[in-house]
Amino acid sequence: MRTRKLPALLLALVIGWSLVATAQPAVAPPPAISLQDTIPFDAAVVRGTLPNGLQYYVRRNPRPANRVAMRLAVKAGSLDEADDQQGLAHFLEHMAFNGSAHFAPGELVSFFERTGARLGPHVNAYTSFDETVYMLDLPTDTPDVLSRGFDALADFAGGMTIDAGQVDKERGVVVEEWRGRLGASSRVRDRQLPLLYFQSRYAERLPIGKPEILRTAPAARLRAFYDTWYRPDRMALIVVGDIDQAATVASITRAFGPLAPKAAAVPRTPAPVPMPEQLLVNVTSDPEVTQSSVQLVGRLPAQHQRIASEYRQSLVDQIFVQMLNERYAELARRADARFLAAGAGGGGLSPSVDTFSLSARVPDGGIAGGLTAAAIEARRVREFGYTATELDRAKRWMAAFYERAYNERDKTESGSYAQEYLNHFLTEEPSPGIDWEFRLASGVLPGISLDEVTTTARRRLASTSRVLLAVSPEKPGLAQPSEDDLRAALAAAETVAITPWTEATLTRRLMEKTPAPGTVQSTRELPGLGVTVVRFSNGVEAWLKPTDFKNDQVVFTMYALGGASLAPPADYLDASLATAFVDLSGVGGLTAPEVEKLLAGKIASASPFISLSTHGVSGSASPAELETALQLLHLSLTQPGDDTDAFALLRRRLDAMVANRGRSPGEIFGERVSQINTSNHYTSQPITIESLAGIDRATMTAFYRERFKNAADFTVFMVGAFALDRAVPLLAQYVGSLPSTGSRVSTFKDVGLRFPTGVINDGVKAGREPRGQTVVSFFADVPSDPVEQERIGAASTILETALRDELRESLGQTYTVSVGLSQSTPQRGDGHTQVSFGAAPENLPGMVERVLQVIQQLQRTGPSEDLTGRAKESARRGYETSLKQNAYWMRRLQTIHMLDGNPADILNRTERIDALTPAVLQETLRKYFPMDRRTVVTLTPAS
Repeated sequence: MRTRKLPALLLALVIGWSLVATAQPAVAPPPAISLQDTIPFDAAVVRGTLPNGLQYYVRRNPRPANRVAMRLAVKAGSLDEADDQQGLAHFLEHMAFNGSAHFAPGELVSFFERTGARLGPHVNAYTSFDETVYMLDLPTDTPDVLSRGFDALADFAGGMTIDAGQVDKERGVVVEEWRGRLGASSRVRDRQLPLLYFQSRYAERLPIGKPEILRTAPAARLRAFYDTWYRPDRMALIVVGDIDQAATVASITRAFGPLAPKAAAVPRTPAPVPMPEQLLVNVTSDPEVTQSSVQLVGRLPAQHQRIASEYRQSLVDQIFVQMLNERYAELARRADARFLAAGAGGGGLSPSVDTFSLSARVPDGGIAGGLTAAAIEARRVREFGYTATELDRAKRWMAAFYERAYNERDKTESGSYAQEYLNHFLTEEPSPGIDWEFRLASGVLPGISLDEVTTTARRRLASTSRVLLAVSPEKPGLAQPSEDDLRAALAAAETVAITPWTEATLTRRLMEKTPAPGTVQSTRELPGLGVTVVRFSNGVEAWLKPTDFKNDQVVFTMYALGGASLAPPADYLDASLATAFVDLSGVGGLTAPEVEKLLAGKIASASPFISLSTHGVSGSASPAELETALQLLHLSLTQPGDDTDAFALLRRRLDAMVANRGRSPGEIFGERVSQINTSNHYTSQPITIESLAGIDRATMTAFYRERFKNAADFTVFMVGAFALDRAVPLLAQYVGSLPSTGSRVSTFKDVGLRFPTGVINDGVKAGREPRGQTVVSFFADVPSDPVEQERIGAASTILETALRDELRESLGQTYTVSVGLSQSTPQRGDGHTQVSFGAAPENLPGMVERVLQVIQQLQRTGPSEDLTGRAKESARRGYETSLKQNAYWMRRLQTIHMLDGNPADILNRTERIDALTPAVLQETLRKYFPMDRRTVVTLTPAS
């Protein structure tokens, strides 16, 4: 369960897709959409309203197969709380899982876990200012699971027991969720909200509530909230998945039809957000803040989309934002830039108020200058508008976005549809379906003019109800700007002389001269996997798996063993940063901004990477732009950039990143855990001001070129919507032509990562809030054998469930606990299983003891059949879904290749899952959670 985040104030339009030609059926085109037409609702959805007022949305969708996404939305949130109920809307959400008409306390989660669903990813809920939403993602191929899902959601709607004993038991969990949010971000938020929600109830009703109320409110006050606000006429049920629509509607009628209000209707307390015609300013500094930033938020009346012309206007709005953000990205790269990054975007502050914001991240001491620079660019747009080339690029991005969505219309996941219909019910967001949206966008995009984009820019930037928010670290020697300083900085942007934006015209192609292709030396098939392995004349091998999981997606990676492990320890930082430098420098004699402009509207990307033990290039593309992505790959190896300005930019960003290192308690704690668990290895040392002083451009460039000079070291993996007869010639040209010695010479080096011996207890004191965290780690150098990997995965799931039941459900001392395996594969020696949880500092020592007791009990007696069955079903369901994902296949094929495994293991995982027994998992827990080789690191406040 979670409270929903505050409405986003910065919504950047980040899209990178290409315009793809689509064959059209030989039928008469549909009639043109009139801009005065009402936006329709998606005809694929069965909608209705029960006699009691509850609405429903039902859609059949077979992606993923044998799964259903179920959502219950209730228009009741923290804004509906009385003064003595603050936090109870969210508390009530917790109580839904702690006893109801069809499920005894503790039964609901365990039931759905036996079906393969897990608390968090598949069984969850959230509470916001205006609504509470319950979410179930369940299998549909198991008898009675769907009907039990309806029982659960109907119980949430009207059948919660809200037992006083269970309320008292859950208090600690809700308080720990509140505690987990404490820190610099919450302190900054508490200073800013009164200005953003000026004199509004929103500022007084954070969904997480007040701890003193959470600790003491009687069950009767939760019951009062439930009875008053959980009414059928304030609810909607969304069901999307591999279902029968008619049977689902019948089930909804049967389960939800009997619901009736429990109390007389009460009108909602109005919560308007005033928009005073003034500039409100807040400057907040905090010792734990790690970067300086400034944001200018303009408040505007909310825009609604009811007719096609309003939808068209939303496209113009997005185009305007795309072009402004492109300018900000280019400005940030200049040597005299006064911000490290900047952006613009809109969002919703409340149902009646939208925002449009300019934001900038700046070096310490640079808030005023960064604000002026960001505002100057906004003024340049207001006065001079955009250029024709900027508009052309933005239109191509937008067209590509809709083209991709349309191409994937039969491969959209059920969760996406469920969210869309949820938004329709809660905020009246249009949901006409991609066919209508694509048709409208295709018809109106060509006619969008520079004049109307400029008009839109002036309107969005013209708000006179504004809030100026500045945040910076609090530390000696750093002066904080005053409110007057920031008002003056903003005013200065209106007086400085400005000229229209100019940019050089790019006349060249991405790759000026295409290489002569290599030849195919051999081809073989991997039996049963649908994988073809092609070997080219330069020694590169390509593993190719065409799929139909997505219509418009191809993913690929080209990797070699080696990575930063091959750098001397003194050069490790340079080696690790080498690909970041190349990314900023560009490729093929083009700067990074020039590359971005040439790629406008193309779904194509390829970026180099260097990890500890591997290096290579990863990318993705639409089938139509696969050649472009492979050109980027080729250029990354043969013509990487080496630009002095890019190096200066990298230094500037890194300097700002580490300027306040050691101020965030979480960062300090994470560094200490890493250092202890690697025996203080050089690869676990944090980047500091001192270490940055020694980075060297020549060392980075030399290391990069050495790693990528021999193509024979590499293997390519490609998965997705491609045809072999097209992909192989492209690979021959752009991969088979890469320079090569003809044989593989690169391999990784054992850098000596070792988990410590014995037992280590250590602590970090940092922070001022009453919150703590503990990580307990156990040596677990698990071999790559898939049987052993399956066992440790299931054992970790079992332990996480057992610890959740103990630490959260029984003791009420934590909100969440996680268990997982960490290994630097293919390195050996540092592997460890890790148990992590947060809690009140005074509870942590006892909780550590309880963790050890639970592990030892499982080691003595083994897990129960029930826990074992839940872990197996979770693994089985996850595996079923993964088999239909391109990224899963690419990752598994690469891992098997790297570890010299058997590719057939991808398809026989079910056998490994079936072979798991309590006895096998008992032995696994003994092996990989050794009591005599562990570390315990705890974070507690310094004051």
